[in-house]
Amino acid sequence: MKVVEIKVIFDSDSIEDTQKEICDIFYGFGATGLKIDEPLKTKNPLDFYKDEKQFLMVDYAVSAYFPMNPYSQRRNDLIKAAFEEKFNDRDDVVFTIDFYEYDEEDYQNSWKKYLYPEKVSEKFVVKPTWREYEPEENELVIELDPGRAFGTGSHPTTSLCLKIMEENIKPGNSVIDVGTGSGILMIAAEKLGATDIYGTDIDELAVEATKENLELNKISSDTAEVYLGDLISVVKDKQFDVVVANILADVILLLLKDIFKVVKKDGLIIFSGIIEDKLPEIVKQVEEKGLEILEIKRDKEWRALLIKA
Repeated sequence: MKVVEIKVIFDSDSIEDTQKEICDIFYGFGATGLKIDEPLKTKNPLDFYKDEKQFLMVDYAVSAYFPMNPYSQRRNDLIKAAFEEKFNDRDDVVFTIDFYEYDEEDYQNSWKKYLYPEKVSEKFVVKPTWREYEPEENELVIELDPGRAFGTGSHPTTSLCLKIMEENIKPGNSVIDVGTGSGILMIAAEKLGATDIYGTDIDELAVEATKENLELNKISSDTAEVYLGDLISVVKDKQFDVVVANILADVILLLLKDIFKVVKKDGLIIFSGIIEDKLPEIVKQVEEKGLEILEIKRDKEWRALLIKA
């Protein structure tokens, strides 16, 4: 399996604003993990040699990673066209876009030197498998191998989900994670006491990554199972106490059409991956379904909803 890195190197009159615009374009194409590089700010040349990660950061850049598939070239062309449409006629931004292909093993190893345990919510710590970490009282540790999983839990859309989950999932709950990606939310559900956990994803690589990450966290197939399929199409005649979906807003709108097939009466729905501009449309559709919005959590430009069925 190969992985494509799409890297945008840029300079701008407003670095932070342009960086956000680049990230938004990548997220719009379904990226769930980004790498952001910034030049090292130092007056001491010796500082360059103290940290290999910083030494490599000599430009402003944002990289997104996508699995190779038969549609990769089409996707790459569309992403390049989106950046050209956004920036080509502007005087405040200059950029280049490059494409790199890696064997999956090389992609995995290239990340390992830069990743460390990270606390992503009140309870959850995401720990790369090759790092040591001693949890503090009440912390829940998720073992993850991000080399195969696009996203490590640090992105606001995932951390918002985890925060809502740890406040609302009860022992014995049944949970489905729609668009599971790395399986991080399935693992979190099990650590919060859920006992009947499903995950779905349309990406075969994501399904394989999730299976491996469930194994790393010693979660058996009796408790949690992941399926290859579109949204809830693989779930037959089963309803859940909690439905979680950390996916794009447009996909959430599709899921809403069939949401009552998978959520129990008075069950909970957690939606994340919603960019601020899309929130009014999501709220409108949720309320038209007769669902009750219990909470809206915010982190930067991202929003997550807790909903009662």
